Amino acid sequence: MSKKLSNLTKPYRSVNRAIAKFSTKGDTLFTGEVIQKLQLNLPLLESGIGAVSYYVKQLETICKLRELHPILAPLIQTFLETILFEQKMTLFDPALVARLADSDVGEHLRAVFVPLIRSRTTATETRLAESAPKSLNTWKPYQVTLSERRPALEAHKTLFNLVTCNRELEVAVAKFCDRASDVAAFAKNAGSQCLRVDYLANGDRLAFYTPDFFIRTIDNHYYLVETKGREDRDVPLKAKAAIAWCEAASSPHPPNLLLPEREKGEPEPLSPLAQPGRGAGGEGSWQYLYIPQGVFERMAGDTVAELARTCAPALQNLLQAEEFQDLPLFVNFGQADDDATEIDSLIDPAILNALPSRYRRAADQAVMLYRFFENKEGMNYAPVFTALLGSIDEVAKGFIVRRLQPELPTTVDEQKAWFTPYMGSVDRKTEDYYRKLAQNLKRTLVFNNGLSLIGLLRSCLDYALNDTTKIGGIFEALHTQFRFQGGRKLLETVTRINDFRNTYIAHQEKELIDRNLAEQELKVWIEALHRIAK
Repeated sequence: MSKKLSNLTKPYRSVNRAIAKFSTKGDTLFTGEVIQKLQLNLPLLESGIGAVSYYVKQLETICKLRELHPILAPLIQTFLETILFEQKMTLFDPALVARLADSDVGEHLRAVFVPLIRSRTTATETRLAESAPKSLNTWKPYQVTLSERRPALEAHKTLFNLVTCNRELEVAVAKFCDRASDVAAFAKNAGSQCLRVDYLANGDRLAFYTPDFFIRTIDNHYYLVETKGREDRDVPLKAKAAIAWCEAASSPHPPNLLLPEREKGEPEPLSPLAQPGRGAGGEGSWQYLYIPQGVFERMAGDTVAELARTCAPALQNLLQAEEFQDLPLFVNFGQADDDATEIDSLIDPAILNALPSRYRRAADQAVMLYRFFENKEGMNYAPVFTALLGSIDEVAKGFIVRRLQPELPTTVDEQKAWFTPYMGSVDRKTEDYYRKLAQNLKRTLVFNNGLSLIGLLRSCLDYALNDTTKIGGIFEALHTQFRFQGGRKLLETVTRINDFRNTYIAHQEKELIDRNLAEQELKVWIEALHRIAK
């Protein structure tokens, strides 16, 4: 029952009818999914009868229903006159009319009526196949925007050229699938043709859920995969809808309902990720695989079948969470108790807390990926450091700019001479190296588009501390600005990071499968972030 509202004292308002009608749209912050669209007609709120019509129309719009006025109008009138406020009055009372346009009145009314309407107008039916199966091979290409948080990975077993990922857990699962011995193929569920499963969200609101991956194993078993770091209140509802979808996809298709008639000798349409010769609803079966972050971190196996068995209890707890949450002893039953990965156990908390927010997020992401991989055999740890590449280059660039920007000449002619000093006493090979170094510094300081910035920082420190060649211009500034206490220690660290980056991350001359080496270097990289950024 809605809480009663006591304040009815409010001055009357005048409405400018020229702007009295306008539309509003409500969507979710993260997915952009439109939850409701409303057209507000303020003149209707100037009278009690008009307000009833206004709220009936609003409820019809939210619930996507029509012709509810004969049923809802008396109920809304009773709600406004006798239930919502502490004082009982009629729709013609000026004190009540003055309150009908307020947002709290509308919120209380919607909170009461929308669930009631949906509970009486929503029918739950058995999920059935409605169209012929389609192979993912027929999907049209689609574009994605890449970022540190949304990388795209190369994989041998994916149907497409890249696997697009959303954050670190999906990166880890994609790497795992590419190496799992029982995986024949997998693909990211993304793009305009992606599978979207309808379900009833909280409040009986119709919504759509997009699982993360499709997986096909070598024994023709299919998985619909959801990776989950943090749970929201709709997760159990999404899981139930996905399980129902898998059951429907695994069931034999009713004759003459799903598959169109085929000419003699025409092959049966393939299901997503199906092998040639294997039909949908035949030998293969679908299973919903719910992968919580904490469970995936602890799992040490190397097959999807073992991963599914390991994650099964978490899915069971998730499905039982709703029925147990009403009991006092089980308030937190089914909730992930290890959503927050223990970052601080690997890196000194003082270092993490001192990092700027952007670098802290990159460090957290890198450590989280390391935790995902550390218990699994044969994993390549390169993606752990990919999360830090942008931050490492950014702090290197900041260090260079802070020390050299004050020395940069102001005019174009002076800058040209500063970046191209006379090198008469230098041999040709060494001169080419110096020219390229000066050109990269110019790109960094003047045009803000320097290349391989951690390598550039290493070259600057190396010249300042180890090169005795006397050159003017930018090189003289390097000698004066990059000689400082602790400089040699920083040079050792930057050289170590740059060499490791070139060998295992950027060019991947070798696979980074040594867990101890990855852990040691991860600590070095994050500590360097803190040191260079100071």
